[in-house]
Amino acid sequence: MALTIDGKTYDELSFSIDLRNKIVARQEIEASKVRHQVELEKIQVLTEYYNKKILELMEKEKIQPIKDIEDNGSNS
Repeated sequence: MALTIDGKTYDELSFSIDLRNKIVARQEIEASKVRHQVELEKIQVLTEYYNKKILELMEKEKIQPIKDIEDNGSNS
């Protein structure tokens, strides 16, 4: 089977077991990276969902802040 690395084609059967293992390990890492990116996208979607729900409930329950953020807690 042919394998292309850096634009050059090689016969994979000529690779040592160690070299093949390194290539497989790298492919697994790349696949893991894609899975992690998908998970991060899911986390972002869920975070936005819960942020919206929190704000809706705060409005429904008429929750008011203790201090204004602009006040920064100073009395001067």
